Amino acid sequence: MNTKEEMQRRIAHLESRLDHYESELGYLNTLLVNSGFPEGVETLKTTIEQLLSDVSDPFPFLNNNDDQQPPTQTFDPFV
Repeated sequence: MNTKEEMQRRIAHLESRLDHYESELGYLNTLLVNSGFPEGVETLKTTIEQLLSDVSDPFPFLNNNDDQQPPTQTFDPFV
């Protein structure tokens, strides 16, 4: 059974993870604002939702059609 000390360690661990996630989200939000998304994450979410609503099939490669292949990703800038 969990002792009080074990529960306190678990709480401290979870608080530490929460702090880390909040810091990362704040940093991501700052990057997005600096990249042209005026409200950061909120603007990014709205933009993605709008893009997906404008497409009839936002995930065409998930429909088990063997004729379609997902696009290949390349990092060669001259391709």
